[in-house]
Amino acid sequence: MELKSIYKNWFKNSTWSIILIISFLTGITLILLFVLKIINYSWLTGWALGLTSFLVGIFISKKSVELLLKNENHFLFYFFFLLRIGAYATPLFIAFFNNNIIFDYKGVLIGLSPILLLPFTNHKVLNIKNY
Repeated sequence: MELKSIYKNWFKNSTWSIILIISFLTGITLILLFVLKIINYSWLTGWALGLTSFLVGIFISKKSVELLLKNENHFLFYFFFLLRIGAYATPLFIAFFNNNIIFDYKGVLIGLSPILLLPFTNHKVLNIKNY
């Protein structure tokens, strides 16, 4: 069996694998930088805040697609879209307005970095099939 087929089968079975791998790699990188005393504790707390808000946004996205397919209420879908944008923006506002004491905005941006992969993995995360 070639490496390409193993790689395809591994990602086909797990829907969260790409997002978890990126989050794990950024977490390991930040912990390594913290151990080497290059960054401080506020970066790690910012990363945890950003990652938490990213996972909340994914949950909101899954719920909105599920309710759209069940109810066909597009206004509810728009509401969930605005709610998801608020879930992504709230940690950034928290990090910018507390003067980097607890949460650093750079750590929050690193925690929100898996959002950049959503256009490529959205069909796997949402389990959307051909309708």
